[in-house]
Amino acid sequence: MNKIGRNEPCPCGSGKKYKKCCLDKERKEVKPFDKINVIIQEGFELLEKKKVKEACITWEKVWEETKKFITPEIRSVTQLDDILQNNGEIHNWCQDYEMELGNAGNKDLSFVEKRITYCREFVELLPESAPLIIENMLRAEAESYFALGKQNEGEAAFEALVRDFPNSAWVYIGWGDMYCLYRVNDNIPCDYEKAEKIYRMALDNDVDEREAVLDRLEELEGKKQEAN
Repeated sequence: MNKIGRNEPCPCGSGKKYKKCCLDKERKEVKPFDKINVIIQEGFELLEKKKVKEACITWEKVWEETKKFITPEIRSVTQLDDILQNNGEIHNWCQDYEMELGNAGNKDLSFVEKRITYCREFVELLPESAPLIIENMLRAEAESYFALGKQNEGEAAFEALVRDFPNSAWVYIGWGDMYCLYRVNDNIPCDYEKAEKIYRMALDNDVDEREAVLDRLEELEGKKQEAN
């Protein structure tokens, strides 16, 4: 097919020149993802300025816009990226948002609540995303319950994670960390025995990345010696 000249009659039959008709429309056409991508970049710019809370508020708009494109047929973030034709931008962004909600939650617990809501929605709407993404979202939710002082809910969430991802070292590490090395709520007492029991549960289940678990046990022993 020959290229249409800018000053030639538009092939649509409008009688206008191509540059004043369909060419102009093509240039103005906005892909579904364009608006989302702009907001994502705004969030990254805020992060560069150390404005974490503002970035999370901006990215909340990204998630709300993104959800509009999720239909019952779309079951994973990869499928969503394909629909939006965005070169995997949502796949790359989705865990950044979860992580920054956690960072913002260190100073403002309302962002911990937002983190729980986001992670839960992500898993419910895109349950066939890569297992590692699903695991990380569920672990973030479980840790967030501890951050809010909701220990029983956090325990239940980690127990479910162990059932669903029995060979993942980081499920057990994340759970044990809530009681000693990386506690997220000072109101939940430090419990060396419980932390050690959870770490050793990982070894008993022959998890992947055993070295990471052994490193945690070594750190834990150091903490216990410091406390004595």
